[in-house]
Amino acid sequence: MVIKIKDVNINYEIFGEGEETLLILHGWMASIPAMAPIWQFFKTTRRVVVLDFPGQGGKSECLKEAWGVPEYSEMVKEFMEKLNIHQPDVIGHSFGGRVIIYLASNYPNLFHKIVLTDAAGLKKKMTFQKWWKIKSYKFGKFFLKIVSSKETYDEKLNALRKKYGSSDYANIQSDVMRETFNKVIQLDLKDNLKKIQNPCLLIWGDKDEDTPLYMAKIMEKEIKDSGLVVLNNAGHFSYIDASAQYNIIVENFLGG
Repeated sequence: MVIKIKDVNINYEIFGEGEETLLILHGWMASIPAMAPIWQFFKTTRRVVVLDFPGQGGKSECLKEAWGVPEYSEMVKEFMEKLNIHQPDVIGHSFGGRVIIYLASNYPNLFHKIVLTDAAGLKKKMTFQKWWKIKSYKFGKFFLKIVSSKETYDEKLNALRKKYGSSDYANIQSDVMRETFNKVIQLDLKDNLKKIQNPCLLIWGDKDEDTPLYMAKIMEKEIKDSGLVVLNNAGHFSYIDASAQYNIIVENFLGG
C-alpha cells in the first residue's frame, strides 16, 4: 500500500487484526521485510502497521532533498494522522528508535508504550581511531580536489569513503542520502530523553557494536519510566539474534 506524505510516496503494510495497534519503525537503510521476526509474531493478536522510510532500503520513494530526524519524525506523525492511528504501542530499531525518541519527547500523547531496540540517538564516544579516520577522510577529500581530474574524482572519492567512512556512509549511493545521513547522526537526542513520559522498554544486545550497551544505560537513566533488558550473545539486531526471547519479553511488556 502507498500513501503520499510531504510529496513523497510512502510504502506501508498492515498485518493482522485486533483492537490494539502496534507500529514498527525499522533501522537505517532497512525495510518492512527486515522487521518480519517482530510483525510475524504480533500479527496474530494485533493490528501491526509497518512502513518503509523514504530514501532507504524499502519501496518508498527516494527523497528529493535531504531530511534529518525532525523531517522523518514529522512524516511518521502525519502518516499516523492520515491512517487514524491513535496512541499505538510502538517498536523502533536503531534509526527507528531515533524517530521515536524525537516524537515521544515532543508529543507526549502520540504513543502508548514504547520499545526501543538497540536504538540510536546518542553520539558515540570519540576515540582516537575515529578522530584519525575523520581527519584522514577530510584531508584526502581536499587533496583529491587538487590533484584529480573531473573524470576520476568520483571514483577516487568513493574509494576514500570506503576506506575511512563508516560502512553505513560508504554504502550510500546518492548525494541526497549522504547529506541526510550526516544530518541524522549530528543530532544528539540526549536532552530529549528526560522529556519522555511513556512507559519505555529498552532491549539491547550485549554484543552491539553499532549502538553500544553504554548508550542503553544512559537512556535508562534519563527516561523516567524505563527499564533495560540485555540479551546475551546478541548484536545490533538483537530482535533477530534472540527473536524468541525478544518477542516474549516485548509481549509481556505490552500486556500480552
